[in-house]
Amino acid sequence: MLGYVTRRLLYAVPLLGVISVVVFGVMHLAPGNYCTNLKLQGEARYAQCVARTGVDQPLPVQYGKWIWGILSGLDFGHSFQNDQPVAAQLFTAGSFESGTPLVWTLVLGLGALALSWLLAVPLGVYAALHRGSWRDWLVNLFGFVGLSLPNFFLAIGLLWALVVVFRVGTHCWTSPQLGETVCMGVSGLFDGGYVGAGWSVEKLLNLLWHLWPAFLVIAAANVAASVRHVRGEMLGVLAEPYVQTARAKGVRERVVVFKHAFKNALNPLISMLGYWLPQMFEGALVAAMILQLPTVEKAYWTALRQGDQYVVMAGLLFFSVVLVLGNLLGRLFVVAALLF
Repeated sequence: MLGYVTRRLLYAVPLLGVISVVVFGVMHLAPGNYCTNLKLQGEARYAQCVARTGVDQPLPVQYGKWIWGILSGLDFGHSFQNDQPVAAQLFTAGSFESGTPLVWTLVLGLGALALSWLLAVPLGVYAALHRGSWRDWLVNLFGFVGLSLPNFFLAIGLLWALVVVFRVGTHCWTSPQLGETVCMGVSGLFDGGYVGAGWSVEKLLNLLWHLWPAFLVIAAANVAASVRHVRGEMLGVLAEPYVQTARAKGVRERVVVFKHAFKNALNPLISMLGYWLPQMFEGALVAAMILQLPTVEKAYWTALRQGDQYVVMAGLLFFSVVLVLGNLLGRLFVVAALLF
């Protein structure tokens, strides 16, 4: 196992090198650069920007400096827009409450993963045990709808329902912790003055209220896909001879389903965990933009709109690393499922 992991990591090194070249090249395909927009403010401003950022240097020189900074000290460059290191802006900017992007990206991803399992596994097993019934049909319909709806459509629809239908913004109360009136919101991490307040049960509940729509949006597609996988695997295992033999011996149905069939049906689902990791980051982008959550994806999208090239390149490289690691984890989970 260790040798396999080592080989896969060694294969990933030249792959990431090629990806870095492609990322750098794509960023420089468009005409102009970050300083081009400043020409409207005068040639002096443009010249100052060029001198500060070095965007007029030959592309091989720019790429060499960028990649050497990453290899020598994980220095991904400097943000032109905010005048701070790229790593700080993309991953660690801000306090925990106001938004540390990488932390909140992991919180959303892991929370959505847990939610998808909590919903998908019982639904898939239930549908398999009621094959051909209207309940099975209803679960299958849910799966098709979940796979068909884009994340952005679900996020906008959920936001519309909360604001227009349930009018959550009109629900206000006097906070015992803050001593002031707080109105319920649906974007960001906290309502009102909770950002600067100390941690309490009240503040934690307010945080969970703001996070559950994002969990739902990110998990929706994975729940739909997982339900179909669990259902299919359960149907396959329930038809196996050893399950039929256990039933013929008079073993209780509950024991047959959960001790014999369910354990074996769950192995393929575990093996897919690594492949779902990149999808979680994809869903987090949509949720972060619509619900205004401080994640890596939101910081990347903001930099992309501003043409902040080093932040964008670091973001693309980061997502590529996530994809490579996700594929590696997926293969490891497959091997582990076969062994155990």
